[in-house]
Amino acid sequence: MISLSQYVEDISRSATTIFEGLAVTFSHLLREPVTIQYPDRTTRPVKEMLPPRYRGFLEVQIDICGACKRCEKICPVDCIKVEMTRDPATKQNLLTRFDIDISKCMFCGLCVEACEDGATGAIRHTREFEGAVGTLDALVFRFVEPGKSRPLYKTPKDKSTIPVGEVGPHAIEARERALRDNPPLFAKLREEAAAAKTGT
Repeated sequence: MISLSQYVEDISRSATTIFEGLAVTFSHLLREPVTIQYPDRTTRPVKEMLPPRYRGFLEVQIDICGACKRCEKICPVDCIKVEMTRDPATKQNLLTRFDIDISKCMFCGLCVEACEDGATGAIRHTREFEGAVGTLDALVFRFVEPGKSRPLYKTPKDKSTIPVGEVGPHAIEARERALRDNPPLFAKLREEAAAAKTGT
């Protein structure tokens, strides 16, 4: 049988616990909301808030790819597929497939390091991250059109002469797909991009 003092102590502890929980709840009622309506009401563009070494979607500058397959071999999740064929007329190897399945990619950056250290630096991370799509198939980036082929790039001895271009079309296409349900924002971004190109 519980003594009267023990009974009162249990009630006191229960009441204290309830009030402690309510104090936490009420303290959150007076705070500013943490959730921000993305991307319409962010204080500044999300790209400006990303860390300097942020790893977004992978992009391949296909015109400087030698199809060495370093990226494919080092990828721990097999999201990169590179295929070549030999042209019987010219006896040259041609690149027929370079696919990256972004839905599998874990953004580890091993492929980028392998390409930079041992090849041409053709594969790299972009600042793009918006990839909301209806099906997973849309997240397979094909850098060589199906049914077509591309000549292989011969890496020069002086790697400083390798032409490094801007981010190619696939990361931009992914961003466009992600924004297709928000036409006003998409139109605004297109205008800003056009203005940046013309320098106005």
